[in-house]
Formats: sequence, structure tokens, C-alpha cells
Amino acid sequence: MTALLAVDNLEVALDTAHGPARAVRGVSFSLERGDTLGIVGESGCGKSMTALAIMGLLPEAARARGTVSLEGRDLVTLDEDALCGIRGNRIAMIFQEPMTSLNPVHPIGRQIAEPMRLHRGMSRAAALAETVRLLDRVGLPNPESRVGNYPHQLSGGQRQRVMIAMALSCTPDILIADEPTTALDVTIQEQILDLIHDLVDELGMALILISHDLGVIAQTVDRLLVMYGGAIIEQGSTQAVFDRLAHPYSQGLFAAVPKLGQGATRRLATIPGTVPDVSQMPPGCAFAERCPRVLGICREKMPEMTVLRPDHAAACFALGQTGADRR
Repeated sequence: MTALLAVDNLEVALDTAHGPARAVRGVSFSLERGDTLGIVGESGCGKSMTALAIMGLLPEAARARGTVSLEGRDLVTLDEDALCGIRGNRIAMIFQEPMTSLNPVHPIGRQIAEPMRLHRGMSRAAALAETVRLLDRVGLPNPESRVGNYPHQLSGGQRQRVMIAMALSCTPDILIADEPTTALDVTIQEQILDLIHDLVDELGMALILISHDLGVIAQTVDRLLVMYGGAIIEQGSTQAVFDRLAHPYSQGLFAAVPKLGQGATRRLATIPGTVPDVSQMPPGCAFAERCPRVLGICREKMPEMTVLRPDHAAACFALGQTGADRR
């Protein structure tokens, strides 16, 4: 049976002053309807670039290789006209910052209605009525009077709800949410996450949630990919990854999360160093220079994914050394 979405050995190369740089390296995963997948990692690890490659929205200096298959149709090989028929229709994306993603010179109602008129052939009146219904569904107060508002007239949480309404306007098969709660206060974050979760359940969509917030991931998705240096370094069910934390990078991410009762004077754990620049990626494991358990071979070659149990795998030469795979 053909998967709804199958990403196989996805590579994204960027043209830089130092030559081609691999921003995404060998990413593979699949999704069925109703699946929820989280992607976590620090900024610069390749999370958003992976999403943009799926959407066909890579910058001009980027090139994708590998396969991104939507029910057997390879999106990487499609031209722009064909991709325009898929973006916003079968695959939709909630972008990280709604203020820069929404057009400031058009009312929000027009922006939400546009995909429905383009992809679903709806009349202006029908699209407007559906826009009001969607705004009400995502919890925007007084939707009938808000359709004429411009983005700057709304709060951050309201703009994010508008982005969700726009993404849902054509009832897509796959929803990609890239840091959908960035810059929102905790209360609004909870509301937005609950809304996304409810809508995915209600409409039977597949969800890809990109976040650096491990708490958000824990409460929202069933499966998890941990990315570093453009590659997947740990993957599995969310519960299995959270329980075992096989890779030293995953351990460092979770150790850095503040914990209740740890006291104001206790310093948070940190991962020393920074994510390597994509144009200067080492030949071996990208995490080697920051890893507390680095081995000689780590600097020489990339580790392959090792299956720890049916719902959990990690790519690390030091798995036996950490003892995490035996927990």
C-alpha cells in the first residue's frame, strides 16, 4: 500500500561562498493519514529546510535530491505549476511567524478565501461564507466583522489563528506546523496546540510539527525525529525516545529543559559549542566536537541508524558506551 507521504533519502544542497553545502542529509520517513510526527533540534539543524523541501519552497540557491512522494507522486521532480496545485490544497503549512507570512496590504478574509477560490473553484460569496466559518472554528471572536481586518489589527495569537484557518481552507491531507507557538505567551500556546490537535483528529489529516520545545512535542505527536547537522540522529515513538534518550545529543537537549523545584540558583545544563555551519560540516558525525562521549571513529565517518527496539533507533557509535540502549 502506498504511503500518504514518503520521504526517502532527502538531500538539500545550498550554494555558498565555500561551495555546495548539505543542509539536509539523507532524511527518510513516511506518514499515513492521521499520523502525527514531531521534528526537534536546535536552530540550524535542518528542520525547517526539510519542511520547505516537502512544500517545494526552497530558496533559489537550494537544490533538493531524493524522493518526496505524495501517494506515489514524486514532488521533487514536479514543475512550479504542478506544485502550485498541491501547495495549500493537499499539503498546507503554518509558518513560524504569522506577521511576516500574512500579506500586510490585504484583509485577512481575502487571504483565507484565495486558496478556496483557486483550488476549489468557489465563488466569492461562498468563499467568504466559508472564511467566516473557519475563523469561527479556530476561535477568532466576531469572525463576521474580522474578515475585513488587516494583519496589523490583530494580536499575535489571533494572527496565528488566521494562519491556521488559511492552512485548513482546502482541508489538506498533510498539515506542516513550523514552530506554530513561537513568540506566544503560555496560555495562547496551549490554546493553539489544543486547536491544532483537535483539528487533526477531526479532519483526519497527517501532522508534521516542527519545534524546539520538547514539552510541546510530548503532548502533541505520536512519533519523533531528532535532527542534528541536517540528519536524523534518533527516531521512534515519542514515548520510546523520551524514555530512553539513546543519543548523547538527545540527552543534552532534555537535560537543558528547566525542571520544577530545581531552584533559582541552580544553573541549567547546556550543550557546549554550537551547531556546525552547513558549509563546514565535518566528514564524520556532526555532533562529534560537542559530544561528551566522542570516539575516534566519530570524526571519521557518519554512524548508521541502529535499531534499539521496533519503535526506537539511533545513529551513534557510542550507544553501547552510554548504556542508554540498555535502559
